[in-house]
Amino acid sequence: MQPLSGLRVVDLADEKGELCGRLLADLGAEVIRVEPPEGAFSRRLPPFAPDGETSLYFGFRNAGKRSRVMDIKTEQGRAALEELLADADILIESEHPGSLAALGLAPPEILGRHPQLVITSISDFGQEGPYADYQSTNMVAVAMGGMMYRAGRPERPPVVVPGNFAYDVASGSAAFGTLLAFWKRLQTGRGQHVDVSAMEAVANLADWSLPNFSLNPSIGVRAGSGIYTLYRCADGYVRMIVLVLRHWRALLKWVGEPEELMDPHYDQFINRLISMDKIVPIFERFFLDKNKVDIAREAQRRGIPATPLLHPGEVMQNEHALGRETFAQFEVGGGFDAMLPSGFLTSEGQRVGPRTGPPNLGEAGETGFSRTEARAEFEKILAPKASSVVDAYPLRGLRVIDFGVGAVGVEAARLLAEYGAEVIKIESSSAPDFIRVIMSSYMNPSFASSSRSKQSFGVDLKLEKGRELVRRLVADADVLIENNGTGATERMGFGPDALREINPGIVSFSSQMVGSFGPWKNWIGYGPNTHPVSGLQYLWNYPEDEASPAGSTAVYPDHFVGRIGAMVVLAGLIARRRTGKGSHHDAAQFEVAIGLLGDLFAKESLEPGSVRPLGNASSRGAPWGCYRCADSEQEEWCVITVRSDEEWRRLCGAMGEPAWAMDPSYQSASGRFAAREAMDKGLETWTRERPPREAMETLQAVGVPCGIVAHPGHHMSDPQMLHREYAKPVEQQELSTILLEGPAFIGSDLPEVITEQAPLLGEHTRAIAEELLGFSPSEIEALIDEGVLEDPPREFKLA
Repeated sequence: MQPLSGLRVVDLADEKGELCGRLLADLGAEVIRVEPPEGAFSRRLPPFAPDGETSLYFGFRNAGKRSRVMDIKTEQGRAALEELLADADILIESEHPGSLAALGLAPPEILGRHPQLVITSISDFGQEGPYADYQSTNMVAVAMGGMMYRAGRPERPPVVVPGNFAYDVASGSAAFGTLLAFWKRLQTGRGQHVDVSAMEAVANLADWSLPNFSLNPSIGVRAGSGIYTLYRCADGYVRMIVLVLRHWRALLKWVGEPEELMDPHYDQFINRLISMDKIVPIFERFFLDKNKVDIAREAQRRGIPATPLLHPGEVMQNEHALGRETFAQFEVGGGFDAMLPSGFLTSEGQRVGPRTGPPNLGEAGETGFSRTEARAEFEKILAPKASSVVDAYPLRGLRVIDFGVGAVGVEAARLLAEYGAEVIKIESSSAPDFIRVIMSSYMNPSFASSSRSKQSFGVDLKLEKGRELVRRLVADADVLIENNGTGATERMGFGPDALREINPGIVSFSSQMVGSFGPWKNWIGYGPNTHPVSGLQYLWNYPEDEASPAGSTAVYPDHFVGRIGAMVVLAGLIARRRTGKGSHHDAAQFEVAIGLLGDLFAKESLEPGSVRPLGNASSRGAPWGCYRCADSEQEEWCVITVRSDEEWRRLCGAMGEPAWAMDPSYQSASGRFAAREAMDKGLETWTRERPPREAMETLQAVGVPCGIVAHPGHHMSDPQMLHREYAKPVEQQELSTILLEGPAFIGSDLPEVITEQAPLLGEHTRAIAEELLGFSPSEIEALIDEGVLEDPPREFKLA
């Protein structure tokens, strides 16, 4: 199924945001990639195929698109673009803010000529504000977004997420924002401008750091794998996340109940955490003669969340990836056939991914969009003219049933609630969302963030009466979202087949750690369990420490999978407009993490063993790294990335041309690459004398990409975030006023997001039972007495 079949997209994005068009193409849109005569800049970005010229960066992010050459700096090229836009639904661009205005192509001007268009602009910091004109790179956006400060080990500098993380997660947020704006166009006939910030897209994924800091202003430290322990074994490492008592006792039984660990004191997670230096060696002795995949299989058989730490080649060749066909072969240019991730999603049981490899430059000639039956059907749902009676919130009138737990499903549902959807969270005190109770209470900032603006329906799904009540809610709903263990939702009677019988028009989204099919489909785990099995853990490290994994305590990719879920739900709703039918969509969390490393896996397939940890270095330029600054109350760092000889000269000038920087060999990129270590030491003598903001502002003033390695303390007062009103205050019951993360985009015809406090468990049970299910107060009371329905608990108890 291709839910966006018939949608037309013009894609001008180059380097940043290219994955946005790829995601829409995967879902069925026809995407024309407009390139200058010399080809897109990203065709010259690493990693490369063995010829050193064929860009796998471009190949991965442009698979499934068509290429058309236009020189939009000329009148003729702009005329050709205008002709193409007249037939398009969406335009994606990632030029530096203000660049298109100089060509008469500023988004408001384009909208004046093509009012039907949704125009999505993807930039590092947004189109306006104090940072809008800053120079940036992917590393700068990762650092300033807050995903770097606690990655790596405490004795080393923070280490950047591998791949093209900031620009790719911005693409995911952009795809959601684009479809949200397009959904509104279906109601009004009007397009709009969507302004996406890569910095904010990264901040959205920073594990609720802003709301937690706003309540308890402390900064987490870098701890490598931290509480998500990696155990050494015969052929590497295996990760086991043993947070709950039943997992701990299952592990003890497996290793023979060692006497030194049988003290009930260790039943409490916090006590185990304090004693990890004693516990880890005991388990590692047991695992020393066992292989990582065998350990993970046996742990999972015993109900323990465990995954093996795989290198890129092992990720591509393990039985689960092969069974799921996680990778597929594509021609990527230059005569090379590489293995690319086959797609982020399945829809109606079919893989949603590219159908072709990347286009050759200009292969579409001067042709425009195709005239197909799918397009003819699509045009029937396009509103012919604007309406003045449409609600400002585009999702008003939609009802979402939220079975989500943790971060994936709950985030997807929350994103829909922000734009008007009525979201009903299904939960009970006997089976609570584990994020709700993780702090031994029913409310905390993390839960408040992910479940804001929702209603809570307290119902016991272990009882048939409870399940029947939820079936009645599902019958009148538009969307259902879940991310329970594989098969759990089906066993309750809410799997895809059952949903079709209850409500043929419902659009559903599911997500499990390693997916709903394949040899390992029944494996359980948390977000960090995906890091080892996706190759992320191996690559998120310093090159000199390859044998000692570093990584991060981030729960990524959970928050990003939530955004992929919200995106595909909108795609399904758009398809329902056309077909009248609902649909089911699925994302395996480990495949989403793999998907954001797609060009690296392509390189690994062409040159086995070539993809290894890079730390903070880049083949794009030097110096390129993370540097200690003058500390305040905690460690402070900045990142500096030099892409050219001219930027190097500007950097030297800003530093006052210190003697160490005047080495003649540093005037060329090859000389700087050869002297990375010496230059890093010299550069840090300058950064250590000043706070990170001073370093950033000094270098940005001369056009050198530099950014603060931001933590939530920085975000609380960041000038750009304040300008864009990123933080959203809410008075949260059971807590106090806290700050919640705002969206990563602003729409010219989208209202301020709805930000209401998260509900108490069962807070809306009675209202939903009466207003939606039609029960009388006495009938509701009886159902509560039976334990079918639930009011907010009077005191906390852990199930």
